Amino acid sequence: MSSVPLSIPAVINVDAEIDYWRQKHIGGHLSSASFGHYIPWIKFACDSLITHAKASDEQRDFAFQDHYAAQIMAKLSQDVARDFVEKVWEHVYLTSHHDQNARPRLSARA
Repeated sequence: MSSVPLSIPAVINVDAEIDYWRQKHIGGHLSSASFGHYIPWIKFACDSLITHAKASDEQRDFAFQDHYAAQIMAKLSQDVARDFVEKVWEHVYLTSHHDQNARPRLSARA
């Protein structure tokens, strides 16, 4: 867990996040997987910040693992999904002008 106190942005615009990542996908900055495979992970990343504002990185990692395990025929590998969720969190913090060091991280690696 990070030693920096976690600070969650007051507002997270999920639609803007989806649009941002759609443009990144169009620009070739994501894997060749369909953009539709990324949408559940954008929503998970945003939702986890909103609904579990005080969760530790370890708790977020458990939530990620549970969410991944619940996927029927997951379209992204666990490592790709994990890295992508962290990128979404990073972007949320950048756009909200929050301290980047205060963003959550998924600690466990499969």
